[in-house]
Amino acid sequence: MRWLRMATMIAASSCLMLPACKPGSEDDAAEGDATGETGGTGDGDGDGECLAAAHDPGPAPLRRLTARQYANTVRDLFPGVDLPEPTILLDPLVAGFENNAAAQTPSALLIEQYQRAAVEITEAAIDQAELWLPCASDGGADPSACGQALIAELGPRMFRRPLSAETAQIYAHFFETQRGEHGFSIALQLTLQAMLQAPEFIYFVEQGEGEVNPDGAQPLDGYTLATRLSYFIWDTMPDEELFAAAAANELGSEAALVAQVERMLADPRARESTVNFYRQWFDFDSIDEIVPDLATYPDYTPTLRDSMKQELERLAEWTVFDLDGNFSDLMLANSSFVDAELAGIYGVPAPGEWALTELDPTQRAGMLTSAGFLASRAHAVNPSPVKRGVFVLEHLLCQPPPPPPPDVSTEVPEDTPADPKTNRERYQAHTVDPLCQGCHVNIDGIGFGFEHYDSLGRWRDTDNGFPVDATGTLIGSGESDGEFDGAIELAAKLASSEVAHDCAVTNYLRWALARSPVIDDRCFRDELEQAFLASEGNLRALVTEIILSDAFRLRRTEP
Repeated sequence: MRWLRMATMIAASSCLMLPACKPGSEDDAAEGDATGETGGTGDGDGDGECLAAAHDPGPAPLRRLTARQYANTVRDLFPGVDLPEPTILLDPLVAGFENNAAAQTPSALLIEQYQRAAVEITEAAIDQAELWLPCASDGGADPSACGQALIAELGPRMFRRPLSAETAQIYAHFFETQRGEHGFSIALQLTLQAMLQAPEFIYFVEQGEGEVNPDGAQPLDGYTLATRLSYFIWDTMPDEELFAAAAANELGSEAALVAQVERMLADPRARESTVNFYRQWFDFDSIDEIVPDLATYPDYTPTLRDSMKQELERLAEWTVFDLDGNFSDLMLANSSFVDAELAGIYGVPAPGEWALTELDPTQRAGMLTSAGFLASRAHAVNPSPVKRGVFVLEHLLCQPPPPPPPDVSTEVPEDTPADPKTNRERYQAHTVDPLCQGCHVNIDGIGFGFEHYDSLGRWRDTDNGFPVDATGTLIGSGESDGEFDGAIELAAKLASSEVAHDCAVTNYLRWALARSPVIDDRCFRDELEQAFLASEGNLRALVTEIILSDAFRLRRTEP
């Protein structure tokens, strides 16, 4: 329809499809691995070089709203309106995260989805205009003034900074043109559609202000900093108080920033956003793929799978906010949230509803012994020490192993009635191949520590009639390296590992900066890692330290 196409005329200058505006590159995606993104602190360059580069904030590639951020933002733009869930293409994951700018390459399909979402959202908003429109839903006595008032009020919130006089005039002219041809309601809808498809809404258009330091870095202006704060802590647009602080130029003060962080962390949106971060860091979504063999596990139901995911979401939220917890709590807490479905897995009395429950400390410690983690790193019949070991290396030590050689079989030998074996013994067979030994010493050395847990995460003392051997060796964790017996001892080693703490910092930075850390980040990463250790791994304190860092508050004046 012609009037639908007209709604995108103003956004036609968007750089969504221009190669020059591509928000990152393949090199960006690989840059972290190429520069030793291992979570370790030492780069061997000495303090002098770090002091000289102390104000280099690293790259700030052009990035855009994730699908979840888009949905949260339109929800806050039209409060109270019953909006349809936008169908926006999910970007490929980079290092486990969905907001990495390197993967946000635009496509024709994505642009079509933005247009469709704009149409559906504005249709719903217009039908409930009385909830958000600053004047009568039919424009009242002066529809022209109503349209201009809407642009003046909604525009700065949509673009997350005041509209320039030129931009405001462009939208006002567009609104008046469409009103003359189609009437007030359609003109309003078309104008909103154009704004929802504008690059200023879809992309984070960042600006600096003030003095440029000798390293070529400049403080972010208040509106850019407010936007970074809001999408890091809330996963959505700034609220009125943040906009007011930006307008008053208050966010340049560390004390003001800390006050805003504390205020924002107390808001329920911080809990929702934090769960979203942990969903990606600990890969909760893999629980959705659990399909155990029903002949082996007849008690399994899809409801149990849902409970496994909810447990981890509740546990992450409780650890960060209610416990004010540390990284070690993620590894060692022997209390978790249990419902009637999970009670059978953990061998505890079934509560009437979700309840924080103390579990057997000889069997359970933190995230890594949760049913959801264990079941999502298992095959249909038998658990997978390889999947469990790879997760720890990749997500908790920031040391992802390389893929297996293309000419090597990854199939685990089947058990035979004439020669029964434990799951561990069958997996040990693949380390006989010299091509596999180099990686599997590290992978299996971790993964075998989980052999007390079957494919649903239930505890077992025997496997195929034989006693379970859950001994292992941790390599790559620094001073925590060494032998251990079982997942509880492994979790204790990770909880005390400086490398694991540094990896936690890396994962928070990946999310906060929407990119992989690079070699230029080594100085402020060192500072953050040291501060994280000094706080004994406090997770809320890490958020504040990141926000106060040069990487978060400054930007390079040159690419």
